Amino acid sequence: MLRGSTQRRWLIKRALGASTLSAATAIPRAVAETGLMRRDDTKPRSFKAIQFPRDHGAHPDERIEWWYLTGWLDADTGIQATIFRVRLGKAQQSTWGSNQWLMGHAALVRRGWSKLIHEQTAWRGVQHVAEFSESDLHITMPGWRFAREADGRIAIDIEQGRLGLKLRCRPRSVPLLQGHQGYSQKGPAASQFSHYYSQTQLQIEASLKLDGKALSIDRGSNFAAAWFDHEWSSSLLSADAVGWDWFGLNLLDGQSWMAFRIRDRQGAELWRSEAGLVIQTLEQWRSSVSGANYPVAMRVKGKFGPLVLKALVRDQEIDARASTGNRYWEGAVMAYSEQGNLIGRGYLELTGYDRPMRL
Repeated sequence: MLRGSTQRRWLIKRALGASTLSAATAIPRAVAETGLMRRDDTKPRSFKAIQFPRDHGAHPDERIEWWYLTGWLDADTGIQATIFRVRLGKAQQSTWGSNQWLMGHAALVRRGWSKLIHEQTAWRGVQHVAEFSESDLHITMPGWRFAREADGRIAIDIEQGRLGLKLRCRPRSVPLLQGHQGYSQKGPAASQFSHYYSQTQLQIEASLKLDGKALSIDRGSNFAAAWFDHEWSSSLLSADAVGWDWFGLNLLDGQSWMAFRIRDRQGAELWRSEAGLVIQTLEQWRSSVSGANYPVAMRVKGKFGPLVLKALVRDQEIDARASTGNRYWEGAVMAYSEQGNLIGRGYLELTGYDRPMRL
């Protein structure tokens, strides 16, 4: 009953009294820092040390959260599956009175395709319909399931629109706490941060269906590897921020690299994830749908640079206005040395090029 985008928007308007989901989920300006800082001035008091398995689960007191899987299934196929949770307004005492919303995105892309295939959904949190666990990873919506199995594998099952995905991702190492022990600053104010960890170089097994028919992949490919992110926050971005450039790379030598920059309204860099990070645009692609210009090839210098990122397919723009209210570019990329040698693969996310990003 919520599968149609028109119905979803109507229900969201009715529940929130807002004109669009993107406006309703916009994060307010960061709270003042006074009185929030620890004595060492490195983390606000609202930061809580990450603990497992508890923090694989949901954090409903935080305004926004996502569990985000990207991966390459073979040398020609990229996959993305994400569940977002947002807290909107105040809960009401009724079956449909929850202030928790779950939204899902899934995308598939292959070498030679003109563009990716994308599906999305949105549900209000209701018992036995759209639920999440706070003690471990276990999220369900109609047609969607994200769960952590007893052996530690991340299980993802999706039946949505044209896509049918069954993914099993096995960790090869402990979770990587991003930033400073999981405190990932996203702006000039220390209160602009997320709790953030990643599981990288995941061994991935997949079964795919497109339009109800099995889609073949090279199951023995050494190129296959996945990346799983989990972030949650209540004051993520500065009011001056419009979007970000983010990438997560599984390098062929077994190392992993995540980096990002936050851009302001003039297109200048407002924040970056590491000292010395430099991102230079090499090639842009203009969307005929949104008119946005995306940097689909870039030179990156930093902890593992210099290297060059190139999109597997140029048109990997995602129109998620029927769920999260945004439109952005998110797609499979290959990483090359400056000498042109392939050194890794991963995903690149480019937001705020269509219009300022709303969370």
